[in-house]
Parts: sequence; C-alpha cells; structure tokens
Amino acid sequence: MSTGGGSIRQQLANLDLQMIIDSSLVEWKELEEEEPTGNEWEDRKVGRRKDFLLRRMELAKHFIRTNIEPKWMVLRLLPVLPPELRPIYHIDEDKLVTSDINEIYRRIIYRNNTLTDLLTTSIATPEELIISQEKLLQEAVDALLDNGICGQPMRDDHNRIYKSLSDVIEGKEGRVRETLLGKRVDYSGRSVIVVGPSLSLHRCGLPREIAIELFQAFVIRDLIRKHLASNIGVAKSQIRKKKTVVWEILQEILDDHPVLLNRAPTLHRLGIQAFLPVLVEGRAICLHPLVCKGFNADFDGDQMAVHVPLSLEAQAEARLLMFSHMNLLSPTIGDPISAPTQDMLSGLYVLTSGNRRGICVNRYNPCNRRNYQNEDNNYKYTKKKRTLFL
Repeated sequence: MSTGGGSIRQQLANLDLQMIIDSSLVEWKELEEEEPTGNEWEDRKVGRRKDFLLRRMELAKHFIRTNIEPKWMVLRLLPVLPPELRPIYHIDEDKLVTSDINEIYRRIIYRNNTLTDLLTTSIATPEELIISQEKLLQEAVDALLDNGICGQPMRDDHNRIYKSLSDVIEGKEGRVRETLLGKRVDYSGRSVIVVGPSLSLHRCGLPREIAIELFQAFVIRDLIRKHLASNIGVAKSQIRKKKTVVWEILQEILDDHPVLLNRAPTLHRLGIQAFLPVLVEGRAICLHPLVCKGFNADFDGDQMAVHVPLSLEAQAEARLLMFSHMNLLSPTIGDPISAPTQDMLSGLYVLTSGNRRGICVNRYNPCNRRNYQNEDNNYKYTKKKRTLFL
C-alpha cells in the first residue's frame, strides 16, 4: 500500500487521457442539451460543471499533444542546487557560514539515510516507525520547497526560520527580481529624483557626472570631427580633465538628443517617458513636479533610471510618442495626468486670493491693469467697513 506522493503518482499513472476526453465530452453534451431549470443556484452549478469539463478536456489534450505523462508531475528524484547558489564561507579556521538551503539538504539526507536503514537492515521494523520516518522525510522536503507550508517551520539553534527555495525566489530581493530582471545595460544610469520646478514639462535635469558618461561616445565623435582631438585617447583625456570645450559639445548634443526616464514598476505606458536633458549640478535627476503622476513618483527618495535611445528609429519614436508634453491624458480613462496638486494649489490660491476673477487675470499683463485698478474688482478687500454703534 502506497501513501503520500507515491500514491498520487500511481493514480496519475493509471489515467487514460483519451477516456477522460471522451467521457467529459459526453457529459458536457448532456448538460448542454438540458433546459434551464429557472433556479438560479442550480443553473450556476450546471454552468460551473460545464466550465470544469471544458478545462479538463483542454488539459488532457495538452498532455497528449506535448507527449507529457501526468505522472511526471510528481517528483521521484529531488533536484539539488549547484554549489555556487548555496555557498559556504570560511570565517576562521574552525568557523563556517553556510546557506540555509545547505542545512535543509543535510537534514533531508540524514532522514533519507535513516529511512533506508530501516527498510534494508532491520527486518522486524514496526510499520508505524517506517510511516513516521517517511513523514519526517516528507516534512524536510516540504521545508526545502516552502518552509512552514505544512505547519511549524524548520528553525536553527537560535530559533531562526530557515529560508527555503520559495523564499530565495520570491519577493523584491529574490533571485528573479534582484538578478534576472535587474540586469544593467549600456547607455543607462540611475539616480534619485528631486523637484525641478523651473524646468519645462518636456525637460529633465541630468547631472553632469551621469551625462558625460552616457554621452561619452557622442562627445568623442564630435571632438574628433571638429579636429579638437586627434584620436580617441586624446578625446578621453580631455573628458577626464573636464575641459570647457567638452561641456560645450555635450550641451550641443543634449539639445537635440532625447533621453528616456523610467521608474519601476512600469505598470502602464506612462511609466517610461522621453525628455530633453539639461545639465545640472549635483548627482540627482531633476524632474518637473507635474509629470510625477504618470510615473507614480514623489520626491521622498524615489529612484529613476535614464536610458539613451541610440538608433534614429528609437529617437523618432521617443519624439513622436513618448515626450511628456504629448502624454497629458490618461491612456485608460482620459483624465488629465498633469494637474496641479499640494503646494501648487496652495500657491495658486495665495496668488489669486485678492482677485475674484481667479487665475485668469494676470496682474503683470498691462491689458489687465485697468481691471485690477477697478474698485469693484476687489470690493470685499478695498471697501471701507462702516462703523457699527451698539
């Protein structure tokens, strides 16, 4: 009599996929021919059963089409990670620091060897003892895959929970998001964003240190073309010395070359937009406050990545589709993205609090001077109050 995963594997091995498809199809046709009963609950049950039969047929057809045996879904051999992914470090001559996965593997090997000894060497071993040891082995394997999924998690001598394979993979600091999805590419940089209220909507402030690194190849090309450097080595030397001509050429390049700013996570197309860069001091990227909503960004320490489109096609796409001043409406519901908020609203209120016409009147416009000098315009602020005698 088999138990656990062995029992499930045996049942999967006995499945006849073609028979499952035929029987499911017959039952689905019978349910399809039935008339609605008028009872909402019963009709929902029939609909859910029909959906289940369709999914079961599709799954069985997929197994047949791809030559996959259902019993292969149950592992008989436990995969072992390469040593590079579960390292062991020597601190002192007699001290080792090892990965949690190594400790779980060690416990699996120990319990598996104990079970093997019980099955091979001991003839009169009680069946309850064997079942108990099999359960311990299964718990160790479960702890390797997802520690704590079957009850109390495995802990070390200091009562710390071991990290399983699922803990290593999932999350922001997991293997997938930290290593596989976060690779560095050429012509890109990353820095903290700060507010740049004096910038135009389609411009961003790019630190000199980042800009000269991103556009170094373009600067070297122009230095050689303008006969300001004889070769690449001389051009790089001028860049290292930060000569004035280098910054002049860099500014000329930036005036006509857009960059792409991206903030993770990029959940919609406004998560990456194009800007014309402006050289700024410091090490932070300056961003206009009105474009923050599209990135879902704020200025409390958020970081953004900057990328340089190299090909002419990429630059044309950035100019025609991705410039921030061309994406003022939400692509989903059409609401304005660039709307004043927080201190911008407070500033508009303070600037226009003395004028009943609101922000439409500009006090610095000579055409509106007559309106501002009109006594009726500021009636409630200029008219003298009558003295009340009680």
